[in-house]
Amino acid sequence: EDLSFVNGSKYVSNVIKKFDKVKSKNYEIPKDLNATLRDYQVSGFEFFKTLSDYQFGGILADEMGLGKSLQTIIFIKKVLEEVKDEKAKILIVTPTALVYNWDNEFKKFSDDIKRRIFIGVKKERHKQLSWYEGNVYITSYGLLREDLDIYKEMNFKVMIIDEAQNIKNPTAMLTKAVKSINSEVKLALTGTPIENSILELWSIFDYIMPGFLSNKSKFKEKYKIREEFDDTTNLVLSKLRNQVAPFILRRKKNEVLKDLPDKIENNIYIDLSEEEKKIYVALVEQTKKEMEELIKAGFTKNKMQILTLLTRLRQVCIDPKIIFDNFTKTSSKINHLIDVVSEAISNGHKILLFTSFKTALNIVKNELDKEGITSYVIDGSVSSKKRQELVDKFNMDDTNVFLIMLKSGGTGLNLTSADIVIHLDLWWNPQAENQATDRAHRIGQKNTVEVIKLITKGTIEEKILNLQEKKKILSDKLIENDGDEYQSFQNLSVDDIRELLKFNNE
Repeated sequence: EDLSFVNGSKYVSNVIKKFDKVKSKNYEIPKDLNATLRDYQVSGFEFFKTLSDYQFGGILADEMGLGKSLQTIIFIKKVLEEVKDEKAKILIVTPTALVYNWDNEFKKFSDDIKRRIFIGVKKERHKQLSWYEGNVYITSYGLLREDLDIYKEMNFKVMIIDEAQNIKNPTAMLTKAVKSINSEVKLALTGTPIENSILELWSIFDYIMPGFLSNKSKFKEKYKIREEFDDTTNLVLSKLRNQVAPFILRRKKNEVLKDLPDKIENNIYIDLSEEEKKIYVALVEQTKKEMEELIKAGFTKNKMQILTLLTRLRQVCIDPKIIFDNFTKTSSKINHLIDVVSEAISNGHKILLFTSFKTALNIVKNELDKEGITSYVIDGSVSSKKRQELVDKFNMDDTNVFLIMLKSGGTGLNLTSADIVIHLDLWWNPQAENQATDRAHRIGQKNTVEVIKLITKGTIEEKILNLQEKKKILSDKLIENDGDEYQSFQNLSVDDIRELLKFNNE
């Protein structure tokens, strides 16, 4: 294996042998930590500490809800305890939506750590960066790139990137900005180290330990993955897994949290009204014609337009009025949703409701208001600070429902006061839904969480449910899978897409 990033493969093999003993290596937990730690969280702290002692990088890839930020804060606290330099700098880079979340986590677990969030107006950020003398710098990916000239002149003891899949594209300017920062140790946090391609894993390793997995072209050649998995491919993936294993720590809830309440999954199938069926079938026929034209013109280059066509079908399944202004009735799905929500509230439950579509969110909000059901809303227009305020309110007060756009609130929110999660519509990839569900099914949850998916019978939604099971090969072979809507959709074949357009009404 290519281990040329350090001098002497003998030294490296000795270090890797020491990694095998990481579980038995006992570091003293930092003092004055406001948290009761589980065994696996102590192991996570020890994993990071061992890596940093040898100045290696690493990826903490725990499933969502297991406390990656807590394990990171314990590690940061230990580093600051041990370091001689009081001005030691630690950089945390995170998606914009999670900036305030990190500050909250520090406040909760170790408020004595000197930290500052660098967001807001550029002039003000630069002024603060010039005089700040604390230890921890917290900023977003976008603002790191904007302020790169300043950060590049600084030397960090530790750099940590959260939701590390943000640097999955090796050629993106944002990725290059992240990799240009000077730090003795570079660490990554992500529940999904691979979303669609193992090149994404290479990109994260190129950040934590440049050269460890060779350069990009050599890596692509060595680990060229084909659609059909055969014994040779399995062997190649197995070798790669062995090479990266010492530097990735991955735990799943069912492995480490025996005392976490169960998650009950309940798919509810809803029949469309006759009028809705006519609308749906007509739209399917129109979509088929338009789609076949796009396929003829070039399947790969027209995938975005095909996705747009299929998105219309998904929207009609929720409520035809999202597409057609002249449909004035309450849709079958919205009607059933209100019934489910009303019954849940009468039994004392609090609910999270996720959807991919802003218009659907507004329709649901209006219907809930008519019924006198109280709700909060998070969509793309809600600021990070306001999100955190709403989360805190919902966890404390008696508001019934939290309505959340999947892309705006699928990560970073801790909503354990809710014990029912409803998915109004399905995404191409189940991991996005699972991450959203984990807003409630995480540490601190004392009740069984029920996850409800509302699926219109015989439609594209049923087909998507089948696809969610089919499209997991690469992730299962290596680590896990996730993806934004377009990237997940990119993996579908012509036959997959044609299958989506069959209407079953048996």
